[in-house]
Amino acid sequence: MSYAKFEDYTGRFGGRAIRTEEDFDRLALRAGLVLDRLTAGKAARYRDTEGKLALACCALAEKLAALEEQAAVAGSGALKAEAVGDWRAEYRRVSLRESGAELAALAEMYLFGTGLLYRGVMCTVHMW
Repeated sequence: MSYAKFEDYTGRFGGRAIRTEEDFDRLALRAGLVLDRLTAGKAARYRDTEGKLALACCALAEKLAALEEQAAVAGSGALKAEAVGDWRAEYRRVSLRESGAELAALAEMYLFGTGLLYRGVMCTVHMW
């Protein structure tokens, strides 16, 4: 499930990295799967009156686009070292765990305070 539209991305989010609606839709669908996983399925039932879920989806879609671009560049890794004289560049592979942690941290920025990331048990303490 996608939680944002291309208009959300280009308008409210102010995104410019993803150029076409087709690319955004593909990436937003993947971002939606990440949000479903991070929220343990609560995102699908959430009434997004403030647009926080849509913004999180846009941010994740943009990050996924950047990760795709990194994977396409020189050995599918992140730039580790660079030199200028006799040009040299060294890349390291970004692990799935690192990518997942980056995506989770990004989602948390937008979803903080919504209760969507809470995985514990709500309890009330009564004092009498």
